[in-house]
Amino acid sequence: MDLGKLLVNSTQIHVMRVLLCPDKFKDSLTAAEVCQALAQGIKKSHPEAIIQSLPLADGGEGTLDVIREIFGGEWVKVMVKDPLFRDIEAPYLWVKDRQHAFIEMSRASGIELLKKEERNPGVTSTFGTGELILHALKLGAKQITLTVGGSATNDAGMGMAAALGFLFLDEQGKELAPKGENLVHIRQIIPSPIENKLRQIQFQVATDVRNVLHGAQGAAHVFAKQKGADEEMIRQLNNGLINMSTFFPNNEIAQSPGAGAAGGLGAGAMFFLQASIHLASAWILDLVAFDQHASQADVIISGEGKIDVQSWEGKLISTVIQHSQTLQKPIILVCGGLQDRDKIPESMQHIPVYPILVPPISLEEAITQASTHLVRIGENLKL
Repeated sequence: MDLGKLLVNSTQIHVMRVLLCPDKFKDSLTAAEVCQALAQGIKKSHPEAIIQSLPLADGGEGTLDVIREIFGGEWVKVMVKDPLFRDIEAPYLWVKDRQHAFIEMSRASGIELLKKEERNPGVTSTFGTGELILHALKLGAKQITLTVGGSATNDAGMGMAAALGFLFLDEQGKELAPKGENLVHIRQIIPSPIENKLRQIQFQVATDVRNVLHGAQGAAHVFAKQKGADEEMIRQLNNGLINMSTFFPNNEIAQSPGAGAAGGLGAGAMFFLQASIHLASAWILDLVAFDQHASQADVIISGEGKIDVQSWEGKLISTVIQHSQTLQKPIILVCGGLQDRDKIPESMQHIPVYPILVPPISLEEAITQASTHLVRIGENLKL
């Protein structure tokens, strides 16, 4: 055998490298499970392909699992109040060597913790999220990152602040319960006894939305309906957010992109905690060194449970697309359902999208059998 000839020939063989980097399929599969199903399908039709899985998150549920893959750390479980002030055990991620706590507010104050009939942003609170912060402070946290997707609340962080010792008084000087419907009644805020300690901590908020605090593009008008509010409640909640903003030192907080995240928790974190706000998708991609992995891939496959008009505007998928285009890498998207086809930006209309939910597949089947369908999609992808 001519070893030299064999080596020359072998250099002409190009093995395809595929990077799988989806978000979770909400109510169906974790991001890691999406990767597993797609990889299984791709291997059927492209057994020679080198597949790398890089599960991603957008600041909502599942974000801490992705972060733990990177930094390690331990889950710390704490008894806190859920959005309706009931006792619940909620975990956060503690990375001891960095003295860094990662808190997913949805674990304590998320909409998934409530039954459909319980959802009401007038009476829900971020109090439990504040309790998680308080616990992290006692552990010695020097950095605290809040990921704020999937909230059940519209209290502008009033509940979180109350758990940290801030008091909210009405015009009679009476203490207000920290919930959305009481925002409009606040006339005085008494600082927390631990305010000086809070100033020594580096807080950051990672969010997947860029909405301001109040107004037509604010927390109440854009998000409160899906949390259980009717039109009258939305109007009242918006008035409450306006009232809360009158206590801010300037108008910049209320108008900052991301201030309206998690029912105004973004703005509340900026005001009460001096937190900085970051676009979660860009923050996550930086954490996982996405560009480094993507630069070695021949094709990038991303996706999420539902691709709609919001997906193309600052959410995880749009950020992955931007990075991929900068690196001049082809990208393919997979999803549970594809909506708003007519609103796909012109610059992204050439991107192939493979949805599960196409007739005759029902929504229920798309959710419960997502793994099986993703294997099929993976096998049939035009790579």
